[in-house]
Amino acid sequence: MRITHQFSLARQPQQNEDDEPRSALLLDGQPTGHVLPGAVLEAAVQWQGQHLLFITDDVPYEEALRIVLLDADLQTLDAAELGAAYSTGSFTDLALHPPDTVSFRFIGSTEWTVRLLGQSQFRLPLVSEPRGVSRRLGFSRRFVVDGDPQPQGR
Repeated sequence: MRITHQFSLARQPQQNEDDEPRSALLLDGQPTGHVLPGAVLEAAVQWQGQHLLFITDDVPYEEALRIVLLDADLQTLDAAELGAAYSTGSFTDLALHPPDTVSFRFIGSTEWTVRLLGQSQFRLPLVSEPRGVSRRLGFSRRFVVDGDPQPQGR
């Protein structure tokens, strides 16, 4: 498990102002042919030939963090989004906890962890994630996001 700097993003033009930002994924400055949601690559972690990317939207007063796990061929294995309406946040304090866990802070003082899984694990949609975390509808995951966000003002 290690932080890697071989990835970057090239923001794509938006069709209209309300579209979510999308960016081309670059590997060592070269286009990979893959486009991911988001605008700013905050960090990338390499783990067992896979790549865990942390991507924000660059929206100052309603920031979201996308967590994307790619396989060795840069295909998306799993993805989750962390954020809430009208919540501001910045991605800070990234730390590696080998063999399989990453921690960071985002939105307030909440410490979040991502534990990477060696294989797909069953999950129940809508009840398997902490408050503020969303995923596509599905019954499996390749990483577990954990945190205990407090309501604003606490």
